[in-house]
Amino acid sequence: MTQAMLEVRGLKKTFGEHTVLDGVDLQVNQGEVVAIIGPSGTGKSTLLRCINLLEMTEEGSIRLGKVEVSASHISRQQQYQLRGQSSMVFQQYSLFSNKTALENIMVPLLLVQKMDKPQAEKKAQDVLRMVGLADKANEYPSRLSGGQQQRIGILRALAASPPIVLMDEPFSALDPMTRRTLQQEVRSLQQKLNKTFVFVTHDMEEALDLADVIIFMDHGRIVQMAPPEEMLAHPASGLIQDFLGKFINTPSHKALTAADFMRTGVYTVSLHRGTNECVRKMQRYNVDTLIVVDDAGRYAGTVSIADIRLNGHVVTDIAPLVRTATPTVHSGDDAKGCFEQLISSGASYLVVLGEAEQVEGIITKTSMASAMAEQLWG
Repeated sequence: MTQAMLEVRGLKKTFGEHTVLDGVDLQVNQGEVVAIIGPSGTGKSTLLRCINLLEMTEEGSIRLGKVEVSASHISRQQQYQLRGQSSMVFQQYSLFSNKTALENIMVPLLLVQKMDKPQAEKKAQDVLRMVGLADKANEYPSRLSGGQQQRIGILRALAASPPIVLMDEPFSALDPMTRRTLQQEVRSLQQKLNKTFVFVTHDMEEALDLADVIIFMDHGRIVQMAPPEEMLAHPASGLIQDFLGKFINTPSHKALTAADFMRTGVYTVSLHRGTNECVRKMQRYNVDTLIVVDDAGRYAGTVSIADIRLNGHVVTDIAPLVRTATPTVHSGDDAKGCFEQLISSGASYLVVLGEAEQVEGIITKTSMASAMAEQLWG
């Protein structure tokens, strides 16, 4: 039987005369990734903050792991116990500026898990190696990129081994390529560690890519809670249909091809260039991944900064580091088929190829949404 990691019953929160949460009920099971999505101002972030008792509620109860609290009476000890069941990741990194990456990760290990310093340092080094950031252990946040800072923030949340991780728009401040890379890393870490994640997002692409269950909120209430496929196929209201369905289920999509949805201007590198050139391009364009092409401009795969770091030394030919897992389509392929492939593959994007197998662009769920919106509204 699946274990419920989080249960919320009848949660109500007001600010003055404005009701932000209006009788919210939800259950999140062990090992699930749950996305909370909906229009702005519907109580998504407030719900997350109430779960962690960063905001107090007027009514309702919260059970997190083995700790349960009621809004009618929450003692300081209960606050401490319930907060100890979760870790929080915020949008703006929230690292200690006077501590190195290693020291930031050590904070919950020392304060929450009460490890001694050598033990905490070893565990922090281990988690840094998991995402290829061991060489950044002694760097301060000001010397790290936005993607690196958010990786450290997520690793810090995971380091203390909380039953559940709460994330408030953790990827929204990052550039698109870094965002996709970090999303993949987080999903990989979650599956490896079997952690329970609940995250707030405004981005349908994130919800579809990462979540096992999507919660759609409106006016402080949960309108629908369902797996992505069910919500897309059977939206519970006209609002959800408008919010989710307009770029998926539209009469005009059969006439469209991959070329109508792709984003051009992707960053490429030649197959037999070295890692130094790759790193310079990544720094120049502020991305974590490059598309690799051969001498004729044909698609050869991708290379990421994580791959380069894991290799551990400078090479003059990146061919051994190139990954070929990213799915490909051709520019004339039917749009519906491309969308289905993007969803079923679990990939963050598809590489679009021309007749001669040359790279023409990429398709993301965001680029599909933008193209469909243009078809619908001009």
